[in-house]
Amino acid sequence: MKNLLKRCFVICTVVIMILSFTATAYAQVNDMAVRTYQNEDMVGLEASPRGELISTIILELSTEGSRTVGIHSEIMCHEEMDTIKMTIKLQKRESSGWSTKNTQTFEWKKKDFPNTLLSSSVAEYKVGSLAAGEYRLSTSYVVYNLDRSMHESKTVTTVSKTIN
Repeated sequence: MKNLLKRCFVICTVVIMILSFTATAYAQVNDMAVRTYQNEDMVGLEASPRGELISTIILELSTEGSRTVGIHSEIMCHEEMDTIKMTIKLQKRESSGWSTKNTQTFEWKKKDFPNTLLSSSVAEYKVGSLAAGEYRLSTSYVVYNLDRSMHESKTVTTVSKTIN
């Protein structure tokens, strides 16, 4: 009986030690924890700016068919905002650097959504008829708290995605 209890104690201790050493790795970029991910159909990132207002940013670029990309941008805030604004730029790698091929700006104001808690926003759309090449997203986010006494802004950029 004592041997059985000792074995159980040792096994439980080992399991606890193994679980305590499990960690998620994030890159630290400009005071943001950033996790990038990609597969053959998409590239994306999830950023945690650790700011006073902005909690999490998600940005994704996906292949949607013949020279068409899908764009998904999402922001979540720690509290309700007066204004959330995002400017999404689809950029193509050229010989001289990155050039902007499409820009979309979205803005949400509390006065337009009086019965809704404005603490997050999502924009999704597609861009087609693209020339083959390497593309990425660069997106700027600006948020203003309810009494507009404070604002915060962040810009994030995905890794590139080849469109054939």
